[in-house]
Amino acid sequence: MKPEQIEQIKVVEWVKQNTNLKLIYIPNDGKRSPTLGRILKRMGLYPGTSDIFMPQSNGKHHGLWIELKVHPNKPTKLQLSFLDDMHSLGYGCAIAYGAEEAIDCIKAFYGPP
Repeated sequence: MKPEQIEQIKVVEWVKQNTNLKLIYIPNDGKRSPTLGRILKRMGLYPGTSDIFMPQSNGKHHGLWIELKVHPNKPTKLQLSFLDDMHSLGYGCAIAYGAEEAIDCIKAFYGPP
């Protein structure tokens, strides 16, 4: 497994074990053939979509988007643009480096479990 996959699993397991929140993973990463890429875009794949979406409102924002990274990786321009768009639509948005930061973002957004 890749480091980001390991961190993603840690976040999902923490959410499942400690909260009743829903967490949706957006499989928007990975290499694809040009043909499959075109098909997926036609099906609604949106370049730059964050890794994690939590649809529950916290009373201030509609839900939470988290772009999960591991050092030394950085968000792409498309990922930053996506987060800006979601923020302008009333969602909470975060970039987290590793599971611990992602979990801290979730706690800060929704309050402690």
